[in-house]
Amino acid sequence: MNEPASTILAACDDFANDHCANDHCIERQSDHPAIADLHRQTRALRSELDEVQPLISAAVLTATAFRLRDNDGLVSALRILVGATRMLEERRACS
Repeated sequence: MNEPASTILAACDDFANDHCANDHCIERQSDHPAIADLHRQTRALRSELDEVQPLISAAVLTATAFRLRDNDGLVSALRILVGATRMLEERRACS
């Protein structure tokens, strides 16, 4: 069974409102350090997912065009996939 406080904090973090986006707000809302740590980990995972989302989307487009045997769509999707891969590699090389 979910505890009400955990559910409220998760909902607040899920919508990523400005007033819930920083660590201070999460720690102030919860006295339990484990919950605050879980929120920090969740934000880190979401930022990593945001970084690779264009690559995932391009891969889905490529697979869809391949399955539909749409040659023009496949070529376009592969170009998008190459561009997304290049951007991700450049971003990771800079950091």
